[in-house]
Amino acid sequence: MPEETLENSFNYALEVSYDGGRFAGWQSQPGGTGVQDALERAFFELGERGCRGMGPRVNGAGRTDAGVHARAQIASVVLSKEWSPRRLVLALNAKLPEPVAVMRATAVPEGFHARRSAVLREYRYFIWNSSVCYPHMKPYVLWQPGTRFDWSKAASAAKAFIGTHDFRAFCRKADVPETALRTVTRSSLRVRGNLIVFRVEANAFLTNMVRIMAGNLMEVARGKFDEAKIARLLEGKAGRDESAATPSPSGLFMWKVRYPENIRWG
Repeated sequence: MPEETLENSFNYALEVSYDGGRFAGWQSQPGGTGVQDALERAFFELGERGCRGMGPRVNGAGRTDAGVHARAQIASVVLSKEWSPRRLVLALNAKLPEPVAVMRATAVPEGFHARRSAVLREYRYFIWNSSVCYPHMKPYVLWQPGTRFDWSKAASAAKAFIGTHDFRAFCRKADVPETALRTVTRSSLRVRGNLIVFRVEANAFLTNMVRIMAGNLMEVARGKFDEAKIARLLEGKAGRDESAATPSPSGLFMWKVRYPENIRWG
């Protein structure tokens, strides 16, 4: 759909945090259950209108799936009037449902677009490896009871993702694009007591890519896969069926988005 065209327009960036377990993903849904829907309704209630007769279109840096959380999703929106960043944050949060909050806002140049202007996106996947799990943590980690995990092997295998590879074996089968090449600039797995953190940064991601990467590292930790298997999957000759299962979205967070020039938050 075309971007907003307003006689008087002001472009803003928002840092948005949300509990993905309460939404059907970032993207707008027919039933209005996306995070994007919640933000657009809030703007509508504040008197902002888009060219579609509803709230102005809010563009996100990444389309997180249902159940995936965000610490710092970046969104951009074109508004019809000028707002101070603090007033905009407070006004939006007064209208938004509890599982989503705008943490920061600022005016940005006319050409800024949350998705198209982004150069790197970072995700983190959290695994809790213990026989018991804190109740308040369960919605935000993948709980893996049991002791048969060698996370040092998984940490070593995580390095294989760095570089430009064909990630078709790490994409939901129905959504594999013609070109599945993606460039990963950072990939690491760290153990902090019972908490395992898989951190990955790339120029762009395929559908379910981070979760499937995490699933493959768990298979390495279990001893079912090895580093050589991961390397073969990245050659682009293997299909989705040869890769590990897709783990729960509960442990996945959109963590950070990078731009050519740092956003100067108001």
